[in-house]
Amino acid sequence: MSNDMVENVQTDVDGFLLEGQHWDENVAFEVAAAAGIEPLTDRHWAVIQALRQSFIAGEPDLFPRMPHICAAIGLDEGCVSDLFGDPLIAWQIAGLPKSGIDMSAYMPSSHLL
Repeated sequence: MSNDMVENVQTDVDGFLLEGQHWDENVAFEVAAAAGIEPLTDRHWAVIQALRQSFIAGEPDLFPRMPHICAAIGLDEGCVSDLFGDPLIAWQIAGLPKSGIDMSAYMPSSHLL
């Protein structure tokens, strides 16, 4: 996702929000639409909220293990891939910043928005 694909939010070159404090549901809808994920269902929102809670409660430099996120909300361990195709897209839709770790270890950069 380049900056010109999402009109109402500023992102870095990899599609991560520059100002996470401006995240809200409208931003999530816009980022999801830019990624081709529509509509956001209750299951999508459960993952988004779990990611946000995990980030707030945890270490900002740790990218959570997706099977743990899925288990925490009572979904199959592949729920993030099933719903978003790529964990990094789910992370971007959730409005979370680029992690301090090398996130490319989780998915090739070609899969970034």
